[in-house]
Amino acid sequence: MASANTFLRQQPLLQLLQQTDGEISAQELHQRLRATRHRAGLATVYRVLKQLQQAGIVRCRKLPSGEAVYAPVDRDEHHLTCVQCGHIQTLPLCPISSGSLGLGVVVMQGFRPLFHTFEIHGLCRRCQQNEISGNV
Repeated sequence: MASANTFLRQQPLLQLLQQTDGEISAQELHQRLRATRHRAGLATVYRVLKQLQQAGIVRCRKLPSGEAVYAPVDRDEHHLTCVQCGHIQTLPLCPISSGSLGLGVVVMQGFRPLFHTFEIHGLCRRCQQNEISGNV
């Protein structure tokens, strides 16, 4: 069971995540916390994000740069990422919903999912056009 002290560290960070559109890095969360009365260090921000992930409240996704970004799990967003220009496009629906890819089979095998990410890496239309026209 989480202590009251842990809860006090998690609440401001979770509120910031919920108020933020899209995904946000731990560094950006740390900067926003510093702008408030909550003075958590960067290591604490990472520790709390990990706790929130383990509780199934927050999800994490790695950008092509290697940076991790976070969002509440109720924002079920998935992405197409261009490996050439870095453009990221959000998919309009979840391709991993319980019926699509057999998430039920995973659950039946004794695995309890907390969150998921789905990302396809490839070339966006603009980069494909540039490739065809020789502007690479």
